[in-house]
Amino acid sequence: MNKASGYGQYCPLSVATDILCKRWTMLILRELVFGYTSFNDISRGVPRMSRTLLSSRLKELTNSGIIKKETSSSQNHTNYTLTPAGEALRKVVFGMADWAQEWLRVEPSLENLDSDHLMWNIRHKAIPHPSLPEPFIVHFFLRDQTKNRQNSWLIFEAGAVDLCIIDRDFDVDVQIDAAATTLAKVFLGWSDFDEEIRTGALKVFGDEKYTKILPEWLGKSRLATITKQPEEWLVSPS
Repeated sequence: MNKASGYGQYCPLSVATDILCKRWTMLILRELVFGYTSFNDISRGVPRMSRTLLSSRLKELTNSGIIKKETSSSQNHTNYTLTPAGEALRKVVFGMADWAQEWLRVEPSLENLDSDHLMWNIRHKAIPHPSLPEPFIVHFFLRDQTKNRQNSWLIFEAGAVDLCIIDRDFDVDVQIDAAATTLAKVFLGWSDFDEEIRTGALKVFGDEKYTKILPEWLGKSRLATITKQPEEWLVSPS
Protein backbone atom coordinates (compact mmCIF):
# COMPACT_ATOMS: atom_id res chain seq x y z
CA MET A 1 0.00 0.00 0.00
CA ASN A 2 1.28 3.48 -0.88
CA LYS A 3 1.82 5.26 2.44
CA ALA A 4 0.92 8.60 0.85
CA SER A 5 -2.59 7.32 0.14
CA GLY A 6 -3.29 6.26 3.73
CA TYR A 7 -5.56 8.05 6.18
CA GLY A 8 -2.89 8.49 8.83
CA GLN A 9 -4.91 6.49 11.34
CA TYR A 10 -3.97 3.38 13.30
CA CYS A 11 -7.57 2.07 13.04
CA PRO A 12 -7.70 -1.24 11.10
CA LEU A 13 -10.82 0.05 9.33
CA SER A 14 -8.78 2.82 7.70
CA VAL A 15 -6.28 0.28 6.38
CA ALA A 16 -9.07 -1.99 5.10
CA THR A 17 -10.70 1.01 3.43
CA ASP A 18 -7.47 1.76 1.59
CA ILE A 19 -7.48 -1.76 0.13
CA LEU A 20 -11.18 -2.40 -0.48
CA CYS A 21 -12.81 0.95 -1.24
CA LYS A 22 -11.18 1.75 -4.55
CA ARG A 23 -13.65 2.05 -7.41
CA TRP A 24 -14.82 -1.37 -8.72
CA THR A 25 -12.89 -3.41 -6.13
CA MET A 26 -15.92 -4.62 -4.16
CA LEU A 27 -17.71 -5.57 -7.39
CA ILE A 28 -14.72 -7.62 -8.50
CA LEU A 29 -14.80 -9.37 -5.13
CA ARG A 30 -18.53 -10.02 -5.63
CA GLU A 31 -17.81 -11.89 -8.86
CA LEU A 32 -15.07 -13.93 -7.17
CA VAL A 33 -17.42 -14.75 -4.28
CA PHE A 34 -19.99 -15.91 -6.84
CA GLY A 35 -17.40 -18.38 -8.12
CA TYR A 36 -16.22 -16.72 -11.33
CA THR A 37 -12.50 -17.27 -11.77
CA SER A 38 -11.54 -16.40 -15.35
CA PHE A 39 -10.67 -12.87 -16.44
CA ASN A 40 -13.43 -12.91 -19.08
CA ASP A 41 -16.15 -14.07 -16.67
CA ILE A 42 -15.13 -11.50 -14.06
CA SER A 43 -15.18 -8.86 -16.79
CA ARG A 44 -18.71 -9.86 -17.81
CA GLY A 45 -19.81 -9.17 -14.23
CA VAL A 46 -18.43 -5.61 -14.43
CA PRO A 47 -19.23 -4.75 -18.08
CA ARG A 48 -18.60 -1.00 -17.74
CA MET A 49 -15.13 -1.48 -16.31
CA SER A 50 -12.25 -1.29 -18.77
CA ARG A 51 -10.24 -4.48 -19.10
CA THR A 52 -7.07 -2.49 -18.42
CA LEU A 53 -8.41 -1.26 -15.09
CA LEU A 54 -9.70 -4.73 -14.23
CA SER A 55 -6.23 -6.15 -14.84
CA SER A 56 -4.77 -3.48 -12.58
CA ARG A 57 -7.26 -4.14 -9.76
CA LEU A 58 -6.69 -7.90 -9.95
CA LYS A 59 -2.96 -7.29 -9.66
CA GLU A 60 -3.51 -5.07 -6.60
CA LEU A 61 -5.72 -7.68 -4.92
CA THR A 62 -3.13 -10.36 -5.69
CA ASN A 63 -0.33 -8.25 -4.21
CA SER A 64 -2.48 -7.64 -1.11
CA GLY A 65 -2.95 -11.38 -0.59
CA ILE A 66 -6.72 -11.30 -1.10
CA ILE A 67 -6.69 -13.34 -4.30
CA LYS A 68 -4.22 -15.67 -5.95
CA LYS A 69 -3.45 -15.98 -9.63
CA GLU A 70 -2.96 -19.45 -11.06
CA THR A 71 -1.79 -20.09 -14.61
CA SER A 72 -2.10 -23.48 -16.31
CA SER A 73 1.01 -25.31 -17.41
CA SER A 74 0.20 -24.44 -21.02
CA GLN A 75 0.27 -20.73 -20.04
CA ASN A 76 -2.96 -20.26 -21.98
CA HIS A 77 -5.42 -20.09 -19.10
CA THR A 78 -5.38 -18.06 -15.89
CA ASN A 79 -7.68 -18.37 -12.90
CA TYR A 80 -8.17 -15.95 -10.02
CA THR A 81 -9.37 -17.41 -6.73
CA LEU A 82 -9.87 -16.10 -3.22
CA THR A 83 -7.25 -16.77 -0.57
CA PRO A 84 -8.42 -17.53 3.00
CA ALA A 85 -8.30 -13.77 3.66
CA GLY A 86 -10.38 -13.20 0.54
CA GLU A 87 -12.90 -15.87 1.53
CA ALA A 88 -13.30 -14.07 4.87
CA LEU A 89 -14.56 -11.05 2.89
CA ARG A 90 -17.59 -13.05 1.73
CA LYS A 91 -19.56 -11.84 4.76
CA VAL A 92 -18.48 -8.25 4.02
CA VAL A 93 -19.65 -8.46 0.39
CA PHE A 94 -22.98 -10.04 1.35
CA GLY A 95 -23.39 -7.69 4.31
CA MET A 96 -23.05 -4.59 2.11
CA ALA A 97 -25.48 -6.03 -0.43
CA ASP A 98 -28.00 -6.95 2.27
CA TRP A 99 -27.80 -3.45 3.75
CA ALA A 100 -28.40 -1.86 0.34
CA GLN A 101 -31.38 -4.14 -0.37
CA GLU A 102 -32.96 -3.23 2.97
CA TRP A 103 -32.17 0.48 3.16
CA LEU A 104 -31.74 1.79 -0.40
CA ARG A 105 -34.49 3.55 -2.34
CA VAL A 106 -35.39 1.56 -5.43
CA GLU A 107 -35.99 4.06 -8.21
CA PRO A 108 -32.70 6.04 -8.11
CA SER A 109 -30.73 2.80 -8.35
CA LEU A 110 -32.50 1.97 -11.64
CA GLU A 111 -31.60 5.24 -13.37
CA ASN A 112 -28.22 3.92 -14.51
CA LEU A 113 -29.17 0.29 -15.02
CA ASP A 114 -26.75 -1.82 -17.06
CA SER A 115 -28.85 -4.40 -18.89
CA ASP A 116 -25.78 -6.52 -19.72
CA HIS A 117 -25.06 -6.91 -16.02
CA LEU A 118 -28.73 -7.64 -15.32
CA MET A 119 -28.78 -10.48 -17.85
CA TRP A 120 -25.49 -11.87 -16.54
CA ASN A 121 -27.02 -12.00 -13.04
CA ILE A 122 -30.19 -13.63 -14.35
CA ARG A 123 -28.07 -16.26 -16.05
CA HIS A 124 -26.21 -16.80 -12.77
CA LYS A 125 -29.43 -17.50 -10.84
CA ALA A 126 -31.24 -19.51 -13.53
CA ILE A 127 -31.91 -23.11 -12.43
CA PRO A 128 -31.81 -26.18 -14.70
CA HIS A 129 -35.13 -27.97 -14.21
CA PRO A 130 -35.89 -31.65 -14.92
CA SER A 131 -39.16 -30.76 -16.68
CA LEU A 132 -37.40 -28.70 -19.36
CA PRO A 133 -36.34 -30.13 -22.72
CA GLU A 134 -32.74 -29.91 -23.90
CA PRO A 135 -31.85 -27.49 -25.12
CA PHE A 136 -34.40 -25.11 -23.60
CA ILE A 137 -34.19 -21.61 -25.05
CA VAL A 138 -35.55 -18.45 -23.42
CA HIS A 139 -35.57 -15.24 -25.43
CA PHE A 140 -35.51 -11.94 -23.51
CA PHE A 141 -36.71 -8.82 -25.31
CA LEU A 142 -35.87 -5.69 -23.32
CA ARG A 143 -38.17 -3.12 -24.84
CA ASP A 144 -36.55 -0.05 -23.21
CA GLN A 145 -33.02 -0.78 -24.47
CA THR A 146 -31.21 0.28 -27.62
CA LYS A 147 -31.47 -2.13 -30.55
CA ASN A 148 -28.09 -3.80 -29.94
CA ARG A 149 -29.04 -4.55 -26.30
CA GLN A 150 -32.67 -5.55 -26.67
CA ASN A 151 -32.20 -9.26 -27.30
CA SER A 152 -30.52 -12.03 -25.36
CA TRP A 153 -31.05 -15.75 -24.92
CA LEU A 154 -30.66 -18.15 -22.02
CA ILE A 155 -29.73 -21.66 -23.09
CA PHE A 156 -30.47 -24.49 -20.65
CA GLU A 157 -28.52 -27.59 -21.62
CA ALA A 158 -26.60 -30.45 -19.99
CA GLY A 159 -27.30 -29.20 -16.47
CA ALA A 160 -25.92 -25.73 -17.15
CA VAL A 161 -27.19 -22.35 -18.30
CA ASP A 162 -25.42 -20.14 -20.84
CA LEU A 163 -26.12 -16.59 -22.00
CA CYS A 164 -25.99 -15.60 -25.66
CA ILE A 165 -26.37 -12.09 -27.12
CA ILE A 166 -26.11 -13.11 -30.78
CA ASP A 167 -29.16 -14.33 -32.67
CA ARG A 168 -28.32 -17.80 -33.95
CA ASP A 169 -31.82 -18.46 -35.26
CA PHE A 170 -32.77 -20.22 -32.03
CA ASP A 171 -35.85 -22.39 -31.73
CA VAL A 172 -37.28 -20.42 -28.78
CA ASP A 173 -39.41 -22.18 -26.13
CA VAL A 174 -40.33 -19.14 -24.00
CA GLN A 175 -40.14 -15.42 -24.66
CA ILE A 176 -40.06 -12.76 -21.92
CA ASP A 177 -40.89 -9.20 -23.01
CA ALA A 178 -40.33 -6.39 -20.52
CA ALA A 179 -38.43 -3.22 -19.82
CA ALA A 180 -35.05 -3.92 -18.24
CA THR A 181 -36.12 -1.85 -15.24
CA THR A 182 -39.22 -4.01 -14.75
CA LEU A 183 -37.19 -7.20 -15.06
CA ALA A 184 -34.64 -5.89 -12.55
CA LYS A 185 -37.35 -5.06 -10.01
CA VAL A 186 -38.84 -8.54 -10.32
CA PHE A 187 -35.42 -10.20 -10.13
CA LEU A 188 -34.53 -8.28 -6.96
CA GLY A 189 -37.92 -8.81 -5.33
CA TRP A 190 -38.84 -5.12 -5.52
CA SER A 191 -42.04 -5.88 -7.40
CA ASP A 192 -44.35 -8.85 -7.77
CA PHE A 193 -43.97 -11.05 -10.85
CA ASP A 194 -47.69 -11.82 -11.19
CA GLU A 195 -48.63 -8.16 -10.75
CA GLU A 196 -46.23 -7.08 -13.50
CA ILE A 197 -47.81 -9.68 -15.81
CA ARG A 198 -51.33 -8.53 -14.85
CA THR A 199 -50.52 -4.91 -15.78
CA GLY A 200 -48.78 -5.92 -19.02
CA ALA A 201 -45.46 -4.49 -17.88
CA LEU A 202 -44.04 -8.00 -18.27
CA LYS A 203 -45.25 -10.45 -20.90
CA VAL A 204 -44.47 -14.16 -21.12
CA PHE A 205 -45.11 -16.26 -24.23
CA GLY A 206 -44.71 -20.01 -24.59
CA ASP A 207 -46.14 -23.42 -23.77
CA GLU A 208 -48.03 -23.29 -20.47
CA LYS A 209 -46.21 -26.38 -19.16
CA TYR A 210 -43.04 -24.26 -19.16
CA THR A 211 -44.44 -20.83 -18.29
CA LYS A 212 -46.38 -22.05 -15.25
CA ILE A 213 -43.14 -23.26 -13.62
CA LEU A 214 -41.17 -20.16 -14.68
CA PRO A 215 -40.27 -19.15 -11.09
CA GLU A 216 -38.72 -22.60 -10.62
CA TRP A 217 -36.24 -22.18 -13.47
CA LEU A 218 -35.75 -18.43 -13.81
CA GLY A 219 -34.81 -17.85 -10.20
CA LYS A 220 -34.36 -14.58 -8.30
CA SER A 221 -31.59 -12.70 -6.60
CA ARG A 222 -30.44 -13.94 -3.21
CA LEU A 223 -31.56 -10.52 -1.95
CA ALA A 224 -35.19 -10.91 -3.02
CA THR A 225 -36.27 -12.24 0.39
CA ILE A 226 -35.02 -9.14 2.25
CA THR A 227 -37.83 -6.73 3.14
CA LYS A 228 -37.37 -2.99 2.58
CA GLN A 229 -37.54 -0.60 5.50
CA PRO A 230 -40.31 2.06 5.55
CA GLU A 231 -39.94 4.68 2.81
CA GLU A 232 -39.21 7.54 5.21
CA TRP A 233 -36.13 5.72 6.54
CA LEU A 234 -34.60 4.82 3.18
CA VAL A 235 -31.49 6.43 1.71
CA SER A 236 -30.82 7.43 -1.90
CA PRO A 237 -27.64 6.74 -3.86
CA SER A 238 -25.77 9.92 -4.73
